[in-house]
Amino acid sequence: RAALPQVQICLMYGLTEAFRSTYLPPHELPFRPTSMGRAIPETELMLVGPDGREVNVGEVGELVHAGPTVALGYWNDIEATRARFRPHPTEPGKTAVYSGDRVRRDAEGYFYFVGRGDQQMKCSGVRVSPDEVEELVFASNLVEEVAVTGEPDPVVGTRPVAHVVLFGDREAGMAELTSWCRREMPSYMWPRIMVCDALPRTASGKLDRKGLAA
Repeated sequence: RAALPQVQICLMYGLTEAFRSTYLPPHELPFRPTSMGRAIPETELMLVGPDGREVNVGEVGELVHAGPTVALGYWNDIEATRARFRPHPTEPGKTAVYSGDRVRRDAEGYFYFVGRGDQQMKCSGVRVSPDEVEELVFASNLVEEVAVTGEPDPVVGTRPVAHVVLFGDREAGMAELTSWCRREMPSYMWPRIMVCDALPRTASGKLDRKGLAA
């Protein structure tokens, strides 16, 4: 925005299975920089809990999308279609797409991404999203990049592993980051720190989480 002040930025969130879901108007960006925005016109978005019921304002649920932009299913993949395209939570006979994204909504109807439901880890009996740990590690201002995976642990079940590219000296930075995590995170989130020169990427430039876990 500093380089191109005349450009109006409109943030959007969407699914391959439903094209676009939310948008955040440019004038709202300074006030809600972490928001996904509200539902686009003619689109119905719901947040449902494990019991299939809609969650309350401020609570985290799975984002469910219904409306004219929802696809009919996956080409020649009946099982995947059944898993993702399921009955509408409140309107029998209608189909909705269940995103797998964990999201919360505020009192004004703005949505906020929390993490992926299928990437959650159970750490000391608490469900933890890798995205939550990544955000906290980023907040230290000690890392250039971070990606969190999980590893089996005989005591806590799954332990977060933070793969990081540090700013500055590796040894000093790792010690400082470890201390920061112990101070700022609940104990069940404390990650094992792995310092990397760079994080692996796929051919399309996306983070290769499978490569990290290998």
